[in-house]
Amino acid sequence: MTVVLREVEDADLPILFVHQGDPVGSEMAAFPSRDEAAFMAPWAKIRVDPSCTPRAVLVDGECVGNIGSFVMEGKREVGYWIGREHWGRGYATAALTAFLSIEVQRPLYAACAEHNLGSARVLEHCGFTYVGPEPDHMRAYRLDA
Repeated sequence: MTVVLREVEDADLPILFVHQGDPVGSEMAAFPSRDEAAFMAPWAKIRVDPSCTPRAVLVDGECVGNIGSFVMEGKREVGYWIGREHWGRGYATAALTAFLSIEVQRPLYAACAEHNLGSARVLEHCGFTYVGPEPDHMRAYRLDA
């Protein structure tokens, strides 16, 4: 398995749209699915915002998800989404490991839904430390080094 990160391209967006529209993935992420217009509008801004670092996650040339960093409430955060058909193969861990060499600002923050134990394991495996609960049944993490 070779996981590669690259800039998000126009051809990736329909794939990422399908990923976020999956009801199981949406429930796991505790993030509501959006219609196409509501999905595409933020991506147009993200891709040109110099404070954001969006990357497509590729495995053997196939886009399997996305990862990126952004500023939220004054803190640098990382988020990722891997399509459900690709879960359980180590892609999120490999993508986050690779991304941490691109996004070098520390501390770096992340959050995942309380019930998303797979994402919690990915964060902890990549060196993030659990710092406590957040509103809306989320778990907060921080990476200092």
